[in-house]
Amino acid sequence: MKKAQLVQPVVVTVGSEIMYGERTDDNRGWMLRTLWERGVPAVASVSLPDDEREIGLWLSLIHPLGYRPIFVSGGLGGTHDDMTRQGVARALGRPLVRHEEGFRILEERYGCYFHGQRQRMAWLPQGASLIPNPLGAPGFVVEGVYCFPGFPEMLRPMFLQVLEGFPLHSAGEMVVREWTLPVTEGMVGETVERFAEMHHEVSLGIYPHFSTETRRPHVTVRMRCPRTREYLLDELDSIITSMGFESEPETTRR
Repeated sequence: MKKAQLVQPVVVTVGSEIMYGERTDDNRGWMLRTLWERGVPAVASVSLPDDEREIGLWLSLIHPLGYRPIFVSGGLGGTHDDMTRQGVARALGRPLVRHEEGFRILEERYGCYFHGQRQRMAWLPQGASLIPNPLGAPGFVVEGVYCFPGFPEMLRPMFLQVLEGFPLHSAGEMVVREWTLPVTEGMVGETVERFAEMHHEVSLGIYPHFSTETRRPHVTVRMRCPRTREYLLDELDSIITSMGFESEPETTRR
């Protein structure tokens, strides 16, 4: 049995179309939600353009901090603007070399259509291992950096398969409760802040929004709490009630 280890993920998505606002970053949202649901929320996330220098720069800043795993999606194709392989190699100070197993897999997959551009996908940072992809070109992992294709149909099963291999060490089952109140954030902010300062084991957020129907402001107070501290939910509920606010809180378990 593998020894449990602390998992502090970072999520990176690559694509100039994301940076230009031409496409929503659905992959990043999905990976972040999946990690949170598994009990190992990401410590950071970033979107980067299809630029070898930018990818290399940001990964060279993140990697030495010791956060692992670093999940990267996008930019693994064989066209001129697919720069993730080069950026990862640059960040880790490794040369790109032809991965013989990867080359063989791609050659079998594409046959006579295995032209020069597709052959580029077999050039990986030295020492990289493959991540199987039943639908297309393999991903790869090197020094705790896991790289996946940007296609959601490929990314999602590959990502989940990789997660299964981690001996996850998390805070255990989490309970989330939220209160939606017909007030501004300023009317509850100080009270919530005092509660948060007293209980560092919980995550408390205040999210203001404006109702287009009532034309009035509302605020949602959301508390994320370990199952072992569930009684704190009721404590905050009592405090909110004592302030004269009526709310029917919603509770979910993860």
